[in-house]
Amino acid sequence: MKNNLLSFFFFLCCVMATQFLSQRVWAQATPGSMTLDQLKTIKAIKIANLDKDTYFKSGGFILDRYEERPAYVFNYSDGIPRKIYLYKVFAAEDTKELGLLAIYQNGKTNEVKPFVIPGASADRKAWDAYIDDLKYVGEKEPGLMSALGFVLSREMAMLMAGGGAKSEEGGSKKKEEYNFCFAADAPVTLADGSTKPISDVMMEDQVMSYDANSNSIIATGVTKVNKHKGAFAIAGVWLMPVQEITAGNNSRLASPTLLEATANHPVLTAAGRKPFGEIKAGDVLYRYEPATRTVVAYKAVRTEPAVRTVDTVYSLSTQSGSYLIGETVVLDK
Repeated sequence: MKNNLLSFFFFLCCVMATQFLSQRVWAQATPGSMTLDQLKTIKAIKIANLDKDTYFKSGGFILDRYEERPAYVFNYSDGIPRKIYLYKVFAAEDTKELGLLAIYQNGKTNEVKPFVIPGASADRKAWDAYIDDLKYVGEKEPGLMSALGFVLSREMAMLMAGGGAKSEEGGSKKKEEYNFCFAADAPVTLADGSTKPISDVMMEDQVMSYDANSNSIIATGVTKVNKHKGAFAIAGVWLMPVQEITAGNNSRLASPTLLEATANHPVLTAAGRKPFGEIKAGDVLYRYEPATRTVVAYKAVRTEPAVRTVDTVYSLSTQSGSYLIGETVVLDK
């Protein structure tokens, strides 16, 4: 009787915490409406490495580690460590936020149990499926309900205290702007003038960067290499030197230079920072000229929203906030 009451308490705690958390989180996001079929698809997603795979696309969905936090770890008296991983779930097509994915892992057996927590506007059938999982799955695994109840309650408390998910005005990144990356073969210009694929770049490598204040090329250190797996559309922009375009001698024009990136990666233009997918013919970007070691204006002469699709993308974080891809100035995300 006592165990039944305790199980019911944890069940009720999870339901109440989930309801509050969903209302607070999705009030600050662009909400979508999760269906029962979507819940089933999300629940079936397999994550290869829970500790390393903090962001990826699968089955038409984007999974992003909640507030970039590591797993919650619980060490009970039975000696079995338990973990809870939280991911926010977005529809890949329109990046609307659908809900949360909570993954429980038994540290002894490594068995995982996913719980898809619908957003506040989700279909009632999706909510019924989540509650059924709490009742019929959660109660069968000792320690699961208390761990999940604690995590959801703690996130609820942080939201009430003003922490946790932040509004766009509070400084968090806009979730419709996830794809800030390049294909694995994108050439990064190193500080010594050589290049190597972005997939081979390592932390603390020295790469070329552009200093807008001095209008000069400088060396900068790589502080982080970001890697994401999924299905990513790569946009293309063809560039020509402004001087050659204005010269009017078409017979001598060199072939346009192709720059590729995901649509939301920021680049430096004459008008300032701009998402790559918003570049239009006539916009001016900047490229490094090795012969003169200067930065030269290039004009976009053609754009394509999707020149190819890749399954792995990369981006860099640098000390200066910019680097060169194909000798074109791009910005940290």
